[in-house]
Amino acid sequence: MYNSITHLSQFITPQTCGIIWFTDDDLGYNSPGVYELNYLLDGLLVKAIEENAQKKEVSNFFLGENFGVPFFVGHVVVKTKKDVDSIHNHFKLAESFIPDRATIYILNRSKNTANLNVQKVLTETYKHLEFKHLNI
Repeated sequence: MYNSITHLSQFITPQTCGIIWFTDDDLGYNSPGVYELNYLLDGLLVKAIEENAQKKEVSNFFLGENFGVPFFVGHVVVKTKKDVDSIHNHFKLAESFIPDRATIYILNRSKNTANLNVQKVLTETYKHLEFKHLNI
């Protein structure tokens, strides 16, 4: 697991202001990416999983700090392609601190987005941002 954190840290720069994260299931300790993103958010992610164990949230917004500026992780459980649209709520929450030309990574662990080019959809909607895939 340590190697995956080292790998992730190579991508996160001062120009990175967030990660969009798609999964097929609710967040849990074994969700792909939890360990790495929890590290980035200084333990906030696991704390939220513990506090919301009984709630089944389909959308989660986590706010931390990266290089002294706000950094967010927006998570969406994707059961249907329409669920992807809820990611726009995360952008509304973050718009006040996302600078133009900022980089936002897409961590797509959802098989339910197989016929959807998420990067293309986000790039067309948010032309002032740069979207890249994150493979951890």
